[in-house]
Amino acid sequence: MLLSDLLNRSRHITAQANNIATPFIVLCLFLTGCAFPGSTKPVIKIGLIAPFEGEQRPNGYQRLYGVKLALQEVNLAGGVAGYKIELVALNDYANMEEAISQAQELVVDSDIRAIVGQWDPTLFDASAPIYTAAKLAVVEPTQLTDFSSLPPTFTADFEALGGSMPDQQAKQAYLATYQLLAAIEQATIEFGSPERVNVWRAFRRLN
Repeated sequence: MLLSDLLNRSRHITAQANNIATPFIVLCLFLTGCAFPGSTKPVIKIGLIAPFEGEQRPNGYQRLYGVKLALQEVNLAGGVAGYKIELVALNDYANMEEAISQAQELVVDSDIRAIVGQWDPTLFDASAPIYTAAKLAVVEPTQLTDFSSLPPTFTADFEALGGSMPDQQAKQAYLATYQLLAAIEQATIEFGSPERVNVWRAFRRLN
């Protein structure tokens, strides 16, 4: 499925359900193990490493809420390829050693199928080989500079979720997440399941 198709599908359903569902969805994104009523969808995860403490903390939370907004939309729209998508977000303090350590931790979690990479090119380059060795798709968010596909409600939706105006990093995080979700869906269509190696292969073909 094209990235634009995935965006359009989730936006349509989100727009219909937003008034009644948003408070519940926001709460679920903060509670471990929260599930939608009657939901039996299996869960797979994407990973994010960002600075959530120190001088770079505001940047980390812009990225975090950009990813969460995309996941909120997609999960409300029924998930991707029959799966609910959850986020594992780890703090690297914008530090090289922490970035490498946290990347290694994400690789160990077999439910994680793709990664939103770091914005700092030095940290991205240090972590990327760890993901590649594990056949984990990783997107470099700073390469995403065309924001024309963002929905008209993006700013308002982000502000409602994160409590602040979105900056460029928030927009990049949102689009990076949809790139990974498109790869997860394509892997299921093309290879039969969203296993790590399949998502990695699909991501390479799509990008």
